[in-house]
Amino acid sequence: MARSASPRMDANTAHQPEDPSGFVDERARGEYIRLGIGCFLAAVMNAHSALLAIIFARSGYDLHDIGLLLSIFAIPVVLSALISGAVADRIGALQTVRLAMALLAIGFLSFDVTRASFTAAAASRIVQGVGQGLFLGSALTYAQGRLSPVRFVYLLGIFSSLMVVSQALGPPLGAYVLGSFGEHAMFAVAALPAIAGLALTFGLRPLPRPAQSPGLRLFSVWRPHFPEPIWAVFISGAMSGFTLAYLAAALEARTIPIACFFVSSTTALFASRFFALRHVEEVDRRVLIASGLTLMSVGFVAVALAHAVWWPVVAGGILFGTGYSLVYPLLSAWMSEGLEPSRRAGPQALLNTSFNLGLFATPYPETLLISRFGYDVTLYLLAGLGFATALFLIGRAQILRVNVV
Repeated sequence: MARSASPRMDANTAHQPEDPSGFVDERARGEYIRLGIGCFLAAVMNAHSALLAIIFARSGYDLHDIGLLLSIFAIPVVLSALISGAVADRIGALQTVRLAMALLAIGFLSFDVTRASFTAAAASRIVQGVGQGLFLGSALTYAQGRLSPVRFVYLLGIFSSLMVVSQALGPPLGAYVLGSFGEHAMFAVAALPAIAGLALTFGLRPLPRPAQSPGLRLFSVWRPHFPEPIWAVFISGAMSGFTLAYLAAALEARTIPIACFFVSSTTALFASRFFALRHVEEVDRRVLIASGLTLMSVGFVAVALAHAVWWPVVAGGILFGTGYSLVYPLLSAWMSEGLEPSRRAGPQALLNTSFNLGLFATPYPETLLISRFGYDVTLYLLAGLGFATALFLIGRAQILRVNVV
């Protein structure tokens, strides 16, 4: 197991010139790449969760029970996300990533034997939720610790996109295996990348731990602008939560291949972050985030208008993925701006708590909307929230620009 870097090593590293490639040193480049691949592989397994609504329906659950099973996930996710900063301070960000990957795998694979019982399936969902809550914040904290200020937003965006790109592979692969070989085979195939991803995390250097660890650290570095990224990431999470929980079922009901949305959205997301994000780092972040939320909202409107036609779903996926590519990495960088790596765990935990709340607490309210009004109205309402938040951020940017002038 890799040992913690000594204070002398840290001091010497601090006086070294910055690597123009954007990493704190040459080894950090390889660690960034290995952890990125590992997180991608674990996320491929987790992306199969988009099919849980279909699997639960096959197991005999009605829409109300499916909504409860999907939404109960939010409780452990939010609670574990809240303490993820403290856990990372105590055992290290890298160890927290490993723990999260293991819990995600155990929780997801256990559905193979627990899905027939509501109580047992809920227990599996809780284990999976604890892993999810610990996962994203600790992975981003470790990745940020490998980066220098040079190309920080761009490289952080590439890293976070690797986990989202899993949506292009997981649901279509899972749908094919599920349709061709059944539930048992789907869970078995999903396990393989998660095991490989966990193995890749061994041999990486841990981050230096902070000198002091005052509790949850959520509000120890609170700044006046924090409510803006926290609200924006909640809306982004709520919109993404619909795609994870119900979009596959909505497309299946229209006999449209789910790959039309998931492949197009994740391809657009990765392409945007890889080719475009480096060119917009100097643009006002509020304007960029508002632009991203607007594109996500227009994408939802396109899907709602598609009915049984496939190409508007592809177009909606491209718009959604392009918009999402701008939102999350900019919000994450905004929360960490000006903070030392050892002080970022708390703000990142706070941001990811809001994101996870939007991502995983909204399926049940969405269930009520779907059961009463249908998928299209739900898509329109979520798009309306995205448009409203975008307008708010643009208004804030304009007010601050006028005040500076």
